Amino acid sequence: MEDIARLTQLSKMTVSRALTNSGYVSQEARDKVQAAASQLNYEFNFIGRQLTRNKTGLLGVITSFEGFVGTYYFGRIIEGLQQGLAGTDYHLTLYDSSSESFNDGQKCAKLCHQRRVDGLAVIAPHTDDDFIKTFSDLQVPIIVIGGSPIHKTISYIDVDNFGGAYAATEHLIHLGHKKIGFIAGLANLSDARQRQEAFEKAMADHKLPVKPSWIIEGKYQTRLAFHGCLDLLSQDDRPTAIFASNDLMALGVMDAARTLGLKIPEDLSLVGFDDIRGADMTTPPLTTVHQPSYQFGKTSAQYLLKTITGADGNGVLREKLPAELVIRASTMTLGMHQKAKR
Repeated sequence: MEDIARLTQLSKMTVSRALTNSGYVSQEARDKVQAAASQLNYEFNFIGRQLTRNKTGLLGVITSFEGFVGTYYFGRIIEGLQQGLAGTDYHLTLYDSSSESFNDGQKCAKLCHQRRVDGLAVIAPHTDDDFIKTFSDLQVPIIVIGGSPIHKTISYIDVDNFGGAYAATEHLIHLGHKKIGFIAGLANLSDARQRQEAFEKAMADHKLPVKPSWIIEGKYQTRLAFHGCLDLLSQDDRPTAIFASNDLMALGVMDAARTLGLKIPEDLSLVGFDDIRGADMTTPPLTTVHQPSYQFGKTSAQYLLKTITGADGNGVLREKLPAELVIRASTMTLGMHQKAKR
């Protein structure tokens, strides 16, 4: 800045204001500064600026890398977070919640102090994760995405998993299906538990039995759902419809049905959950429950920025967004099955 001030014959204060877009600077002076900065190959020292403000300019994103990073759901949340930070000096940094750094409170606290993030977004935590409470006790701005922590001081944003799963199950019931199978997600994720509870509640409300042998542990994985459904759909007394509690497992159900020579929806109606990219391009297009994962990320970023600056009065955000059932061609009225086969 001294070099630019010397070249433009302007004060260092004016140069600083022009470079950081803070305070009034005439257009003529601003043009001079920009021209001199270009001539001198000036690069703005972002880190130095953040340190003077006692901020890092980093928001930590914590999630389990195994089986999650790289999924459509995770990608859309990250896109939303980045959009929420657009036009700001903030950037994202990723942490693996399944690493050793997160296995006890002391290591969590040490990690937070050493790496110095200004806020944290925790994506799809396990129900037995203790680090969320640890970070909350450290008074780091934090929001949980895709989970509903019991600690009332911790903010979260999630979809109405129960409502969406109940609607998906009722859709199959209203189509005349009484023999409905279920592909369960990871037992230690709250969304998986809520979706299974909704399935069982909808079946009970309509006085329909839930056969334990028709509930497959898919753990949100296509491969496990595929192998589980090979056995399920090979039974003489098999379900006429299946609700897979995420779309990746629904793809496994589709593959298993094809392997056994069954047609969807003529032989088996199928509903998923998530509405991943390409769900409308499967054969047939998949009936599923859409959740606004992009909005999760964007809203979370905006919340963290407001909390960091104190613009929201340090309020707690606890919000569940509605889930939308998207009906496509993978479901059919039970009475139409035999007609479709003719």
